[in-house]
Amino acid sequence: MTPMQVRRRRVNIEKKLAELEQRLAQLQETCTHPLVDKKFGANTGNYDPSADSYWINWRCPDCNKRWRTDQ
Repeated sequence: MTPMQVRRRRVNIEKKLAELEQRLAQLQETCTHPLVDKKFGANTGNYDPSADSYWINWRCPDCNKRWRTDQ
């Protein structure tokens, strides 16, 4: 296989991946996330207590969307 053929196949694969990622993002936007999992996180014990932070990591097991919210 020549380098040009490899490049052409790679570009084709990357186009397909981009299309599938866009379709997945659209699916995740339509999902209502009814069974969302959440995991609480914190960064505490800092020298300066005002630097402590708290957050929640969210994940939908149906569409696999993941996001984080600060608390």
